[in-house]
Amino acid sequence: MENQKLKELASQVRRDIVRMVAAVSTGHPGGSLGCADFLTFLYFEQLRHNPTSFSMDGKNEDLFFLSNGHIFPVFYSVLSRSGYFPVSELATFRKLNSRLQGHPSTDKKLPGIRMASGSLGQGLSVGIGAAQTKKLNGDNHLVYTLHGDGELQEGQIWEAAMYAAAHKE
Repeated sequence: MENQKLKELASQVRRDIVRMVAAVSTGHPGGSLGCADFLTFLYFEQLRHNPTSFSMDGKNEDLFFLSNGHIFPVFYSVLSRSGYFPVSELATFRKLNSRLQGHPSTDKKLPGIRMASGSLGQGLSVGIGAAQTKKLNGDNHLVYTLHGDGELQEGQIWEAAMYAAAHKE
C-alpha cells in the first residue's frame, strides 16, 4: 500500500477512536491515538493474515496480541477496517450486548481477538506460547505483541522475557 494511503487510513482510524470514545463518554483515547500509525502499518502492510477466514489457532498466518487491552478502540478500528467485521459495528462500542467492550473477551467471538486482556503483562506470555507452538509445528510465521509502558514493570513481563531468552524464543 502506498505511503499516502496508509497515512489516510491511520487518520480514519483516529477519527474512529474519537467517535467511539466520545459516543459513550468513556474509554482511553490517548494510548489508542498514539498507536494508530503502528497498528495501521502492521495490519495493512506487514502482518500476513487472513481476515475473511479467522480461526483461533492462527495456523499459517502471523499473530498479534494486544496486551494493554485498555487501548482497544484502536484495535477495534483496525480490525474492522481490515475486514474482520463490519465497520458499522464500531458504533456499538461499550454498549450493552456489544461485542466491542472496553477490554476484549474471547467469549464474544469477535474475529481478530485471540486473547482476553485486562490483567497487565499477560500478552508477552501468550505471545511466547504462540511462538513456541509455531516453532514446534514448523510454521515460520511471526508473532507480534504490543505492551503499555505501565505494564512493563509487571513481574510477569520480566519473567516471560527471561524465559524467552533462555529458550531462544
